[in-house]
Amino acid sequence: MSFTEIGISEELTAGLSKQGIEMPTEIQMNVIPEIMRGADVIAKSETGSGKTLAYLLPIFMAVDIKLRSTQAIIITPTHELAVQVNKQAQVLAENAGVDVRSALIIGGASITRQLDKLKEKPQIVIGSAGRILDLIKKKKIQAHTCKIIVIDEADRMLDNLNINDVKAVIKTTLASERQVVLLSASINEVTKKAAAQIMNEPKIVEKEKGILPPNIEHYYILAEARDKIVVLRKIMAGLKPEHVIVFINNPNNIDTMVEKLNFHGLKAAGIYGTAHKNERKNAMDSFREGRINILVASDIGARGLDFEGVEIVVNLDISEEPVYYQHRAGRTGRNGAGGMVISVVTDFEKKWLNRYEREFDIKFTEKIMSYGNIEDIKTKRNSKPTAKIGKKTVKATNNAKKTKK
Repeated sequence: MSFTEIGISEELTAGLSKQGIEMPTEIQMNVIPEIMRGADVIAKSETGSGKTLAYLLPIFMAVDIKLRSTQAIIITPTHELAVQVNKQAQVLAENAGVDVRSALIIGGASITRQLDKLKEKPQIVIGSAGRILDLIKKKKIQAHTCKIIVIDEADRMLDNLNINDVKAVIKTTLASERQVVLLSASINEVTKKAAAQIMNEPKIVEKEKGILPPNIEHYYILAEARDKIVVLRKIMAGLKPEHVIVFINNPNNIDTMVEKLNFHGLKAAGIYGTAHKNERKNAMDSFREGRINILVASDIGARGLDFEGVEIVVNLDISEEPVYYQHRAGRTGRNGAGGMVISVVTDFEKKWLNRYEREFDIKFTEKIMSYGNIEDIKTKRNSKPTAKIGKKTVKATNNAKKTKK
């Protein structure tokens, strides 16, 4: 099925082709028609599946370019994600040759520059709920003309910390005119209950099981807790990947982990949910540009990260909740590329892998370190070592570029 077959114009389809995007992903095929018919939508989709275009394309189709007024508001949980969505909107408009304008409205940035951008009368406003609400109250954003509100990563935006601002933004729009769209990698009952307060008989688009990209391989290595960092060093030495994201549960341990890795000659940096935006940006740029090849993160700090070329995700800690594995695994295997997740676990932690297998219908394979390689536990080591995992070979030639959505 093509983009034109699901109702996308030839101009936008041609613009997508310039980005190398020829066919819609599964989430795009399922969500775009529902949004275009005007339904409120709750869509469950894994990170890296193309969910940004799943809502941007119908927004572009709905925008009246003759009107210089706010017609869509997109709310994101992180500044990085807002920047990525805004960039995709700008690229799409330029490549398609359509006069659809967007404005990035986030806290911590120059409000003067944002006000100047709003004077250009953009049809799409993208950013954080708090700053958008502030400018609506100051009558700098005319929310009453908004027809579509998108809440990206809704499981986070509808939690206790953010839901009041989100509700307040929605209430500034006209109830009879607005359409609300929620997208998230995970949608639990709490999210659905919160959504019921702001939506009108939403269409729910989700698979029966938890979803992970099918092109990711899932492995585990048994190790004592004290030996986990040694295993990580062996993974790096044996496979020589260019871009690896390492997850730990406690953000307070990130600095110590980074120091240990750097002490042993590896190039690592940490990323935190509470980090200053410049520190976070520097770490992300260093990772993307290859100055470091290991990014150590917690689950909170990693929200909004969007890279291509991440060959391996390593879990040095395991969470009881499958949703965290889902978010972590989604950092590799982007847009159909191969990827792998290696969980370094103790005997006690291994039980959580069984839960992941049931939740996501996946299979973990136990591996061991052998002569610089990671091999099946039963593999006979009678051949020359190669840097292979299963059927895949890790090549240190990928570039970590931002995902085109």
